[in-house]
Amino acid sequence: MRDKLVSVIVPTYNGEKRIAATLEAIINQDHGNLEIIVVDDVSTDNTANIAKEILNSSSRTFQFIKRSENGGQCAARNTGLKHANGDYVIFFDHDDLAERNFVSSLLREIEDKNADLVFCGIKHYYEGKDKFEAEPVTLKEKFLDPEYYLKAWAKREMKFWSVWNFIFRKSFIDAIKLSFNEHCKLGEDTEFVLKAIVAAKKVSFVNDMLYIYVHNSGMTSLRYAKDRKIFESLALSRYRSIRPVIRKVKDKTIRNYAVNFYVADSIVTLLTNCAKFKAIDDYQRMTRILRHKKIRELLFSTVKFIFHKPELFLKAFMLLYMPKLYYSLRKKKTARI
Repeated sequence: MRDKLVSVIVPTYNGEKRIAATLEAIINQDHGNLEIIVVDDVSTDNTANIAKEILNSSSRTFQFIKRSENGGQCAARNTGLKHANGDYVIFFDHDDLAERNFVSSLLREIEDKNADLVFCGIKHYYEGKDKFEAEPVTLKEKFLDPEYYLKAWAKREMKFWSVWNFIFRKSFIDAIKLSFNEHCKLGEDTEFVLKAIVAAKKVSFVNDMLYIYVHNSGMTSLRYAKDRKIFESLALSRYRSIRPVIRKVKDKTIRNYAVNFYVADSIVTLLTNCAKFKAIDDYQRMTRILRHKKIRELLFSTVKFIFHKPELFLKAFMLLYMPKLYYSLRKKKTARI
């Protein structure tokens, strides 16, 4: 296992305040054979100089790649993938951290299980409050069958909302020609992960919370939250997420939950976040979809899942029949994308 090369891809744009701590966390990993690939998406600050100085002063193998034009995080990740020489690939955000055994633990699991991808639990670190919040893997059992994980996702028992707590077998990514969708701003991680799981032969996970997701005022997701098109982007991302499942998964239970439960839950979540962000114009515009017969039928059919997630039916019912009251109640709470 110690001989396996792991490529850690770090896309960055104007990350001068945080890139140093991130690179130090990667350099200090206890796995010896690392390739660090920093992809600078045409930063306009001092990111490049800081990254180069830290990488040059370490003993780690690295590549520093400067893109010719700004293409966004997906394009930067794809650039890193094209240059990766590792047996395995990990994606790392330029403002996050990780436990010292993050890489070695994921590598050990993917090697031992001969899996195509492996994930772990995460810790949220809220910088302003200096507080950690745990997000462990909630699955009670561990199986290698990818459909086990797809079923848990479709039932919303677990979320695949990012790639940075995963390790992927590089030959597997190459074989299925997997890349990030460069035309979307949100949801690209879920789409990437679901496409991988649908195509995988074996999937596994590590119970430990090894990746540290740092919440700060400069986060991409927070900037998008101020974008009036945020909710349309989220809606499209939910649709893109289920496409590979609908097209390629034959299990009827997974398909039923993906099409009915997951989509209905996503509609409710989108409208709920409109209210929580106090985006009244977006909320009113998006509630128009509730006039469509198929959407109303879909939301009302959540009664079939009342024993699985009763609150979903209650929220759907309020949105269908008391949308103004629902907005008033939900706008007082904090949104989570």
